[in-house]
Amino acid sequence: MDTIFTKEPELLHIKLNGSFDLDSFIELLIKIGTEDKNKVIIDATDLQNTDISYDIRYELIVAAKEYLNEKAKYAVVWPPIDINNFIISNLNRFGVTIQIFPKLAKAKKWLLSLS
Repeated sequence: MDTIFTKEPELLHIKLNGSFDLDSFIELLIKIGTEDKNKVIIDATDLQNTDISYDIRYELIVAAKEYLNEKAKYAVVWPPIDINNFIISNLNRFGVTIQIFPKLAKAKKWLLSLS
């Protein structure tokens, strides 16, 4: 899984390419948690193998809860066919402001509308 970090004036944009890999994604969450931006877009539009099991989704919830900055806000762009709100719903319950979108434009609009 390849990642490209782009720091824009109002947010951090992370573009993911290649194939989903749990260990690489957890490493990404650790790195994102150390960034100083309060608004982050994780763009997995071009990521492959994104129809992940609930076991993997649960592992991502645990890792995100541990590593992400709860003061920051996160928008995730995921391939529409594989969108599942399980992760988002659980992270929201744990106090992480995060939403999932099928299109980058909608994700960016939502994220920039937050104070």
